[in-house]
Amino acid sequence: MAILKKSEPFIVPSLAEANSVYGELLAKRIDLNSVMSGRVAEQRRLEKEIAADTSREVRPSIAALLGDAPGSKALNRKRLAEVNSEIKDIESAMRILEQRIKDAHTAANRDACAILKPEFDKRIAAMVNAMRVLDAAHRDFDDLCGAAEAEDIRVAHIAPKPFFLGGAREADRRIAAYIREAGYAV
Repeated sequence: MAILKKSEPFIVPSLAEANSVYGELLAKRIDLNSVMSGRVAEQRRLEKEIAADTSREVRPSIAALLGDAPGSKALNRKRLAEVNSEIKDIESAMRILEQRIKDAHTAANRDACAILKPEFDKRIAAMVNAMRVLDAAHRDFDDLCGAAEAEDIRVAHIAPKPFFLGGAREADRRIAAYIREAGYAV
């Protein structure tokens, strides 16, 4: 007795696939994270080089006045200051980008739901049809139990009653409640 057939697989789109603006923002976040990783790695490398450099430190402007080439320690400090500034800028950009992603999420979600709605409707209809069959079987089972009880036959040890479905004749039984919630007539 095959009441249900297996649904065809449905691939749920990501929010980025459903909404190109959202997808572009996520791609930008990946790019910024990549740039940030590079800058942080450079920052750590420069800090280690500065700490390991035992030469006397002479500012590049003083070295120029003396006619000397600027020392590596001074050049590393200058580059470290630039990298630190870039890291702060990237952090600020990431905060703004996260807010834009948050703002775009609602529209992306709406677009994804529009793509999903036909499949949801199809599957809800299949569930409702199956629930109607179950509801009828539940009423038939309840009728059988009622007839047995009328003859003073105790059937509890034969099979458990499906109490989780609620009473078979109640208007607010669980199956009927879901069918109504889904927008179908009971």
